[in-house]
Amino acid sequence: MARIPEDKIQEVKDQMDIVSIVSEYVDLKKSGQNFVGLCPFHNEKTPSFTVSSQKGIFRCFGCGEGGDVIGFIMKKENLSYPEAIRFLADKGGIFIETGQFDQKAYQQRNKLLAINEEAKQYFFRQLLVHKTPREYLVKRGLDRRCINEFVIGYADGSGTGLYRHLKDKGYEEKDMLELGLIGESTFSKGYYDKYRDRLIFPILDIKKKVIGFGGRTLVDHPAKYINSKDSKIYNKSLHIYGVGNLNEIAKKNKVLLVEGYMDVIALFNKGIDYAVASLGTALTKEQGKLIKRYTENVYICYDGDEAGQKATDKAIKIFHDLEIGPRIIEIPGGQDPDDYIKAYGAEAFQNLEEKAKDPILYQYGKLKKKYNVDIVQEKVKLVDEMAKILAQIDRPILRDEYSERIAQSLGIRPEALQDEIRKKSRNKQKLTTKNKDTNLPNMKQREQRKQRIIIYEAIRFMIFNPESRNSFKDYGEMFQKNFTLWEDLVEYFNQSKLQNHRPLKEEMDEEFPKAKKIIQYLYRVDDPSIYQGREYLEKFIQGLVRQSLVDERERIVEEIEILDFTDCNEKLREKQRELLQKLNEIDKKLKRN
Repeated sequence: MARIPEDKIQEVKDQMDIVSIVSEYVDLKKSGQNFVGLCPFHNEKTPSFTVSSQKGIFRCFGCGEGGDVIGFIMKKENLSYPEAIRFLADKGGIFIETGQFDQKAYQQRNKLLAINEEAKQYFFRQLLVHKTPREYLVKRGLDRRCINEFVIGYADGSGTGLYRHLKDKGYEEKDMLELGLIGESTFSKGYYDKYRDRLIFPILDIKKKVIGFGGRTLVDHPAKYINSKDSKIYNKSLHIYGVGNLNEIAKKNKVLLVEGYMDVIALFNKGIDYAVASLGTALTKEQGKLIKRYTENVYICYDGDEAGQKATDKAIKIFHDLEIGPRIIEIPGGQDPDDYIKAYGAEAFQNLEEKAKDPILYQYGKLKKKYNVDIVQEKVKLVDEMAKILAQIDRPILRDEYSERIAQSLGIRPEALQDEIRKKSRNKQKLTTKNKDTNLPNMKQREQRKQRIIIYEAIRFMIFNPESRNSFKDYGEMFQKNFTLWEDLVEYFNQSKLQNHRPLKEEMDEEFPKAKKIIQYLYRVDDPSIYQGREYLEKFIQGLVRQSLVDERERIVEEIEILDFTDCNEKLREKQRELLQKLNEIDKKLKRN
């Protein structure tokens, strides 16, 4: 992320009234020259949180938190310093010129956000005037407070209501199309609403801006849910539904991860205000990172069907990679959270939460349902699979504790299970070391350093030999992946600013500031004549070929590791053998190079 100029930071501070900003989060009351309220960062009954409008600072005399308006937003919204500045700039309509975004793109983004905001208000008004969606929500047990909190709306069946409304507001079809709010008819050459006869759920980002919509059908339609397509303001893999609950999540220091919009809303309706949902897909790593910013106490409560179990397994792995140990809530009878809490209430649901299992015991429970332990052969298969799971645990004390409990549950000797675990651990070690070159320790780090040197040397070669650039065109993707200044240098080469085989350093400094970092390296050799010749070019191409092999090796190792955590059938085991064979072949090629 580009550095924000100091004058723009000061401009944001000057234009943002700290009392107005804090008042969006805290009920402030005038107290002398300052304002006081209950601290949003810790629980208290007597106000000790003070805001000074004159000085532009806040301070809690209970927990010690304090700072300026940027510091407040950083803490309250769990944002980094640059993110908090941009958050406030967006709120105040201040354009930050950073070199990363141009003003035209900035204005276009704000226009798209304005269209979505207008659409949200339109859908909400439609809910108020149509009886069918209101009756549906009453039937689902949702009260007015809940509907207002999530600004649930309705798209009627007219087919063009939203389009005509936005058109009357002066918005263009191309922007509505980009947002996925309308479609273009191939027959009539007109436009129609994408959302028809559906409940509408606005999707917000952490700045509370409307970035997309989800729609649930209220008629007989094959697509139960439809969602906004990705756009300049929306990427479903980066956002979560239920950001309004993030403050409570941070305060309660726990989060409940569910599958859908109605799960989040139904739980909130019963007082469970710390739930969020992924958007139309299983959890992504980016969504996991966002959740981690607010809490590391994660409860997963997906539906009990096969799809829900697969999504749970994926979420467990993502949180494991983020060094979080989630707990899994299992709802009896395979119900979803929405149906369960409606039938049994919040207390019953919280009882399930208290009984949530850690990932190991959850996986053990799944295996017990899969195999009949009264049959010896199936019991052995269960032990074999459980041993493979336990072998992944690095800490011996945890591994031993789980093996003791599981052995007792299965009625076998702990030593027998531990023997199986040791076998799996040895196999795992063989798999990760069998195909490694023992003469190349820390291969990945070492190869990355070599790649960077190859890239730099190849760039220097092209500077002194501009006619050679076509020989490197097939490696553009490699340069983009490993060297972020590639585009700057391509533009530099295209302008042919070369003088006696040397680039004009002063012009490069002035017009290509991002390329300054490599100038010193590029000029280490004074005599360009040593870079002439086909032989030298071929040397670099061989290096780039080696780099390609290293990238391929990394991909294959990742696939093998994925299979290691998968219930492999014969087809998958054959795939694993193929990958191991490819790994051997690549390692042989790397040794030769």
